[in-house]
Amino acid sequence: MRKHLSLLLVLLLLLCNVYGQTTAPQPLKISGKIVDLTTTKPVEMASVVLLNSTDSSVVTGMYTNATGNFSFNNVAPGVYVIRVTFMGYQKLEKAVRVSEGKNTFAGTLHLNRAGKELNTVEIKAEKPAFSMQIDRQVFDAGDMINAEGGTGTDILKNIPSVDVDIDDNVTLRGKSVTIYVDGKPSPFGDAKTALQMIPAESIDRVEVINNPSAKFEAQGGGGIINIVLKKDKAIGYNVMFNVGAATRGQLNGSANASLRIKRFNFFANYNGRYEDLSGSGISRRENLITDSSNTRYFTQTSRNNNFNGNNGGRFGMDYFLDDHNTITIAQGLNYSYGGSFDNINLNNLDDKRNLLTYGIRNNISHYNNNNNNTSISYKRTFAKQNQELTAYVSYSDNASNGSSQYGSNYYHANADTTYRTSNQHNNSLNGNKFWNLQSDYTSPIGKKGKLETGVKATMRSINNDYLALLYNQDSLAFIPSLDLSNKYNYEEDIYAGYFNFANAIGNLGYQVGARAEQSYLRGYSFTKSSRVDRSFFNIFPSVFLKYNLPANQNQNLVFNYSTRIDRPNFDQLLPYINNSDPQNIRTGNPDLRSALTNKFELNYSAWYPQTNNYLSTGIYFAQTNDNIDRISTLDTITGVTTTKPMNLATSRNMGANFSYSWKITKWWKFNSNVNLEYNTINSVTIKNENYTLGLSGNMQFRLPLRITTELSGHYRSPRIQPQGTFKAMNGIDFGIRKEMLKGNRLVVAVNISDVLNTQQFNSHYETPTFIQDYDRKRATRFVRLNLRYRFGKMDPNMFKKKKHTEEEEKQEEEPPKPNPERGRL
Repeated sequence: MRKHLSLLLVLLLLLCNVYGQTTAPQPLKISGKIVDLTTTKPVEMASVVLLNSTDSSVVTGMYTNATGNFSFNNVAPGVYVIRVTFMGYQKLEKAVRVSEGKNTFAGTLHLNRAGKELNTVEIKAEKPAFSMQIDRQVFDAGDMINAEGGTGTDILKNIPSVDVDIDDNVTLRGKSVTIYVDGKPSPFGDAKTALQMIPAESIDRVEVINNPSAKFEAQGGGGIINIVLKKDKAIGYNVMFNVGAATRGQLNGSANASLRIKRFNFFANYNGRYEDLSGSGISRRENLITDSSNTRYFTQTSRNNNFNGNNGGRFGMDYFLDDHNTITIAQGLNYSYGGSFDNINLNNLDDKRNLLTYGIRNNISHYNNNNNNTSISYKRTFAKQNQELTAYVSYSDNASNGSSQYGSNYYHANADTTYRTSNQHNNSLNGNKFWNLQSDYTSPIGKKGKLETGVKATMRSINNDYLALLYNQDSLAFIPSLDLSNKYNYEEDIYAGYFNFANAIGNLGYQVGARAEQSYLRGYSFTKSSRVDRSFFNIFPSVFLKYNLPANQNQNLVFNYSTRIDRPNFDQLLPYINNSDPQNIRTGNPDLRSALTNKFELNYSAWYPQTNNYLSTGIYFAQTNDNIDRISTLDTITGVTTTKPMNLATSRNMGANFSYSWKITKWWKFNSNVNLEYNTINSVTIKNENYTLGLSGNMQFRLPLRITTELSGHYRSPRIQPQGTFKAMNGIDFGIRKEMLKGNRLVVAVNISDVLNTQQFNSHYETPTFIQDYDRKRATRFVRLNLRYRFGKMDPNMFKKKKHTEEEEKQEEEPPKPNPERGRL
């Protein structure tokens, strides 16, 4: 491991030397000044971002100085949009053209206080509900009323093509997905845990990257979902409190605060959540080959109650050493706990559906989990536009313990005494340590070119000690079970390096890149005396092409290709037996191989500035070799099914997607998405195919008195799995939000989830030995009330002891004489 870390340090030094070998192009400049519309006083620390007019991608950004001035150097000729934001003011946007050989003065731009109308030439635009960039779809999380008071999981339920199952596992177009938070892998364990720890109110936007470039890690056949959190670094302070409750037994609360004093920006947040959920399930199986007890039909019903809670937070600071160097230090802490009670009834019937035997099983479990995460990041920008060097280190330590009890009694038909009993006690200790180190460097090349390169290392160590004790009727004591117990150690180290090169030829922009990853997966089971030792080296190329239509720069075509990988994780590789459901056992598979996916996409998008409507449509194709999926087999003697992950030969999915954001009137807007897929799974023993239709829509009405209502719905037809299908899903949600007090400081939201109570999770299996339908339902229809209150003061002068000196005032740039050509677009 030291050898790999030394290699990383050498590469980091090489990256740091790259920027010194480039020369800056002839500079063109955009400058301007930001003032308060009412007082005409300069606004310091307003965020000014320069966007490409074609796709709204960020070119560069800065904060205004003490006199309200801003300037962007080394800007290529073209049409841009200047976006200005500052707490307590309405967002302002203005289009500017940069002509060859001419500096551009954008003028004195007037920010209007929130709640007032602009009467100047500046353009005030709403944040779009979604937009299409060259490699991702971006969804505005702040506009999702139905997710108010929820978590990151509730936000993702509103994203097209994203499925969240009854256990809160997330997939994208039916494939596994990697969850990022602010562009980095989540430090808080698995994706499900990470999403449940993020309050919905703290999320600014969601970026769905179906086909990530070489800059991103290659894990996750479905792609990457990046959760971008809200941030505020303007001078002053900002505080937000949030509390909520739901009829399903949920309570939630959070507090967020930030304080910016000169070169220091302090931030902290705390969130707590508790919920108590009930659910039920029913399984109906027909054995095509009767077992030794002559069972032809088997039914199983269950009722369960689950409770869980967590509380924790994150605090830290940004230190701005100067205009180009920033250091950020953050610490996260979280404690979670939970438990469940399951009551299971089992019935074995003969071929005439007469009862043979039946059983009653009760499962009780509890767990506690502690997690802490420390991160340090460094960012350096340069005088040369878009030149940037970043470095990031994080360390997470997760420790958990749990206990469970399984008790079963089995009876013959028409008998009151048991013929077999079983009692099992389980205890588990788990430790998870995770290091993430990475550095990235970006530099422009020529007028339109850009080079990105970087290195990354992730190192994970997992220790688990699971002890299963079975009650022995002879000794009247609990005795360890060697079959069910498992003590193991698992390590996963991944070292990576990448490069991307982008440029443009006329209206055609391109980006090519490659990522190399060396993976080591090592595990040892002390109980089973078995070892897993795998290593993989893979190169992942990616290609992105973007063509802006010459007749209309607001329309473009985007093509991309990339390769992805699904590496088997520790609970899939290491041998274990999960017998919490005695008739449906789950186990691992040490023989699993990685699955590689090749993905292609072609998208067309159009933005209509007159109406602010947005269209995105495209086609896609993906093929996965050695696809990892769970396969169930029936023991025809005992009647017990065993499910374990296996490599299937090939899976393919191809489809077409259509999204449209329609602003019908000033107070009525509608977002729609249609997705049609054709899926196939082929192996020596399994062949399955079907068409899947996905529909989702979201409608918002802005009513008088600052009231907004939202109605959203979704439908997905059956989707294939290796041995059958996941049945159709549908649901409708409704929400209403009322904004109150000056500046909308108080927000009250009420939402109703699953209005028609149709949301449930069903599956159908067909194999040579059995046919089974499995239906699961939990409390999905509930009413949730959420209150959010914020206050703060974003004043650039609040921490200054005296007014600006005359010397500072002289630094203000005077506007040039009017030039009639400069204002034309």
